[in-house]
Amino acid sequence: MSDFARWSKWFACGSELGAHKTNALALMAWIAARAASDGTGIEFDERAWLSLTQQTGLTADQGREALDTLIAHGLVTTVGQQMPARLLARAVL
Repeated sequence: MSDFARWSKWFACGSELGAHKTNALALMAWIAARAASDGTGIEFDERAWLSLTQQTGLTADQGREALDTLIAHGLVTTVGQQMPARLLARAVL
């Protein structure tokens, strides 16, 4: 399956998230634009949250809630040890 097909399937799953869909899809697009192609994912740190708020219009709280929604639905998984100011995550394609 091509990368495009895998990302498309991922977004199709995200379109069924109910009330949190809009913010979750905004976060998914932001993740897709920045995720490492080697499968390591993306690091959510202070700079990442600032970039997310500037580029999507989501507040930091909305972004974290959207991330929690994606994790709860199995569309994103955490990678490695979680720290208070840093979270490594990757899309579950």
